[in-house]
Formats: sequence, structure tokens, C-alpha cells
Amino acid sequence: MTTALNRSTTRRPSLRKRFHGWVRGPTLARDIAIVLAIKFVLLMALKYAFFNHPQAEHMSLPPEQVAQALLSVSASHPSQGDQHAR
Repeated sequence: MTTALNRSTTRRPSLRKRFHGWVRGPTLARDIAIVLAIKFVLLMALKYAFFNHPQAEHMSLPPEQVAQALLSVSASHPSQGDQHAR
């Protein structure tokens, strides 16, 4: 009994050829990768431009005070009636 393995002799393209084909050809994966890279760069630029540091150093608060202000329940003000009717 003879076992014959049918292996194809075709070689996979090298990484360099695959990269050049990816750059030249109009593929959806390439377009999505480019758009995601541009979005990432823009988001990082916005983060560093606007959210890295407070506007002024004196505007900083201790984290405990911020947490208390965010997590505390504010007292509701009772309604005084229709103010516009007076």
C-alpha cells in the first residue's frame, strides 16, 4: 500500500511581495487600516491638546473631594408653584 501525498509546489509570495500587493491593490482591509490609523492619530492629538493638563494649576482638586461631589446626592428643591403665573 503506497501513500501518496499531493503537495503543491507553489510557494507563498514573500512578505515583501505581499506588502507591495497590499499597498498597490484596492483592498477593503487596507482602507479600513488607513482610516483607523488616521482616527487614532487625531484622537491622540486631541487628547494631548485638550485633556492632558488642567487649564490652570489652581483649578486642581483633591481626588477625594471630586469623588464626594460626584457621588453625593443633591437635595431636591421643593417646587414653589408656577412662578410664571404671578
